[in-house]
Amino acid sequence: MKRRLAVVTICGVMGLAAQACATKGFVREQVGSAEAKLGQRVETQETRLKETADRTQANAQALETTAQRLSALDARVGEVGAQAGEARKGVDAVAEGLRETDARWSQRFANRNAFSTLDTRSIYFDFGQASVRDEGITELDEVARALKANPNAVVELHGWADPRGSERYNYRLSRERVDAVTRYLVERHGIELRRIYAVGMGKVKLAARQAGRDAFAKSRRVEIRLLAPQS
Repeated sequence: MKRRLAVVTICGVMGLAAQACATKGFVREQVGSAEAKLGQRVETQETRLKETADRTQANAQALETTAQRLSALDARVGEVGAQAGEARKGVDAVAEGLRETDARWSQRFANRNAFSTLDTRSIYFDFGQASVRDEGITELDEVARALKANPNAVVELHGWADPRGSERYNYRLSRERVDAVTRYLVERHGIELRRIYAVGMGKVKLAARQAGRDAFAKSRRVEIRLLAPQS
């Protein structure tokens, strides 16, 4: 009886030992599996972290490249802006010059019929004559030089006679005198006829107290007015 009990006890102990061994194996298996899974997870996370780090570095490089390009573009924009500013200044200067030129020409056009008197003088004639005397020739030579020096200038000629004689006779005589002056300027000096405005005025009307030899001599004249357009 005691022997059987001992055998049973030994078997029970061996069963417990076997069960304990099985439990330890299972635990080791579970721990190993957990460690493997954890290792895989860690490896996966490390891979992901490396990929993220690589992408971050690539993005940083791309951002740096973009920043460099933007900086270069900003510098180029600044250069273009400066060039545009200089070009604008040039355009403004040209426009201002055109405005000034237009204003000058507008003023000249407005003053096309407005003249300033440059010089006045008279040449005198003998009684009943229309021939230019020597001293008159000298005066006309000076007038011709002034006309040549100023191509825009014109000359007005007013012919007169003294009050003796008829109106008709004195008008014709005054006209012959301005014709003589005109011919001299045109034929001798080549002055264009379009620059000469001549008219015979007839006889000078003198008051009775002014009548006399000297007054008559001064009446027999051609008045010369040298004119130039106002600028």
